Amino acid sequence: MIETDLKADLERLTGLKAYPVALPSNVLEGVIYQRISDPKMMTGLANTSLVQSRFQVTFQIPNDYAKALKLEQLVLKAWETITHGYIGKYPVQAVQRGNFMQYREEQTDKRVIWRVMRDFIITYPEDAE
Repeated sequence: MIETDLKADLERLTGLKAYPVALPSNVLEGVIYQRISDPKMMTGLANTSLVQSRFQVTFQIPNDYAKALKLEQLVLKAWETITHGYIGKYPVQAVQRGNFMQYREEQTDKRVIWRVMRDFIITYPEDAE
């Protein structure tokens, strides 16, 4: 399961805790990751275990927009260069950048929550251990 290695690598690169799907209710800063889609590679008649999964990674940082942007760029630079390599210990064929989104949430205690989101299209063998 690639998610285990994604979590570990996101934590290694950013120095923040990473969580699947959403941050816990008592946590304001962290990295959120989730698989959005995972279609099999279209290879004609050849059967393959390769999938092209779209993962959305969100960097949520209170009161520091610049930090959220820097963390996104850090992960983008590290992952976008992968060709026939690894994320953590998981074999990966390629990583492509996808959509980029930003969100600002003003809270009642004069805190601003910044979310910078990046989609990554990761091609990998679904059956890797």
